[in-house]
Amino acid sequence: MHSSLHTLLLGTADAKSPLSKLAGHSDVIQLIWELVTQKWERELMAETMAEQEVAFAHVNNVHFPPPKGLNVNMMPFVMDQKNSLPKELHGYWSMIELCVRTLARQSERRVVYLTVHESVVVEGTSQRRPGLHTEGFMRAPCDSGTIKEMPRWHPWGFGHPIGKGKFEGGIFMASTVSDSTHIYNALVPKQLIGKGGDVEHLREVLNEHFPDRSRSRTRWPDDPERYDSHANCARGHMHLAGDDIFDQQPVRGPISLQADELVWFTDRTPHESVPLAAGQPRQFFRLVTGGIDTWYAAHSTPNPLGVKPQATVVTHDKFTGKTPPSAFTESATPEGGSPSTAKLSDAAALRSALLEAEAAAAGAGSTDARDLEAGSGEADLLTAEELFGSDEDD
Repeated sequence: MHSSLHTLLLGTADAKSPLSKLAGHSDVIQLIWELVTQKWERELMAETMAEQEVAFAHVNNVHFPPPKGLNVNMMPFVMDQKNSLPKELHGYWSMIELCVRTLARQSERRVVYLTVHESVVVEGTSQRRPGLHTEGFMRAPCDSGTIKEMPRWHPWGFGHPIGKGKFEGGIFMASTVSDSTHIYNALVPKQLIGKGGDVEHLREVLNEHFPDRSRSRTRWPDDPERYDSHANCARGHMHLAGDDIFDQQPVRGPISLQADELVWFTDRTPHESVPLAAGQPRQFFRLVTGGIDTWYAAHSTPNPLGVKPQATVVTHDKFTGKTPPSAFTESATPEGGSPSTAKLSDAAALRSALLEAEAAAAGAGSTDARDLEAGSGEADLLTAEELFGSDEDD
């Protein structure tokens, strides 16, 4: 239990303490603690924002391969070995190489993790995880992601950077649908990141620092007749906006990523997959290049070629902490398919079942615990159910 909360509760049991007047008023204590937590979150985020660090960058534009209905998550493979990936995923190798060329450290035999999701997204839903979150699974600062050199995009806009960026660790991401991902130029302190990377509780705080509506990065208008080859090309710094490219101001809202924009971001960068205004096919690509501490078998896809994650493998659900009733099962090879395709399908099916279970748990009102820091110490912040008991306990 957090030391401040412990002191508050002890005070309610001490007849000589003014806090004893709160004895039996758990609702008041809960409100006090929520207000204290919110104040602390705002102050810590304000300190972090004052440092003005860059949390993501537009690396380049990419071309996706034709979709095949693939759905793999956090599949481990060797960064510089194409044959360590199943052939079904080789269409993404050029995108992987583009990411790898920007890494400051391109160590051989380094295991990295690929996510590819190709599906039709129903109107009003998001393809990937909704809600503000960070990836929340890195272990070392360099693996969490640091920028060594920012990509340079010319103010005239040539459709590509004139100077490639240089990164250490971190994550790369792109999709084929514009305005389907929002990302914030903020680094969330690790003490504020909830279970599974959740930072939805910080939405109000982030809105205070980013009050403007989401917008795409600065581009020339999509008018080939007027702008010729520069039409719709990204121009200038991704985090600056304004009609006058030489007199721009920092963007005061989240950036809405456009189709085929490959971005690099850190493990502490808040982002979300947003509902689509119209149903349509979408391809999603993510490459995690930093080391991870835990590989969640219940959510991730094993590599059928035998490459193992360089991390502790656990079988419990990373959101609920529960172990699924069944593990990956063997299945017959689909007609016209390969054994590796069959295993990838099994993994996708299990993940879909887990997502349904998570949605059901969310609908039941489950709440995650978060870490809270005061002074130099760090401790768990208990949920209201853990502190005061749930309805089922009454």
